[in-house]
Amino acid sequence: MGTRADQVAAVAAPLAGEADLELVEVEVKGQGGRQLVRVTVDRKGGVAIEQCQALSRELSARLDEIDPIPGRFTLEVTSPGIDRPLTDREEFDRIAGIEVVVDRAAADGAPMAPLRGTVIAAEEDVVVLDVDGRRMPVAYDQIAKATQVLPW
Repeated sequence: MGTRADQVAAVAAPLAGEADLELVEVEVKGQGGRQLVRVTVDRKGGVAIEQCQALSRELSARLDEIDPIPGRFTLEVTSPGIDRPLTDREEFDRIAGIEVVVDRAAADGAPMAPLRGTVIAAEEDVVVLDVDGRRMPVAYDQIAKATQVLPW
């Protein structure tokens, strides 16, 4: 039957897909009447608050029908924050055209100078950045940490 989070994800994923959103994560925390169900969605170009609100209404109604969470719970539908770490191809693909800072590690684990550039493409094994007008591929397994540059 799966965990409570798996059960919510099975309901949330198709609803998110219908709204042109991608389900990123489902968390279920707490017990009894103090449970939090957090559903994180994203899409290329970002997610508008209205999209989160609409999905929240639809998902809430559907969860009330099938009742996968015993007792009362608070439902939160959100998008990932701008400061979340970027880890894989899908995340880099969603932010194509956005500036990032990438901390890298050499094969021996030694830190390398961080790169600051704009995501050009998220390919199979590398993210391609525009760093000062030069195309620079960075292998995903070489990335120690990567985050979007804050706009302020």
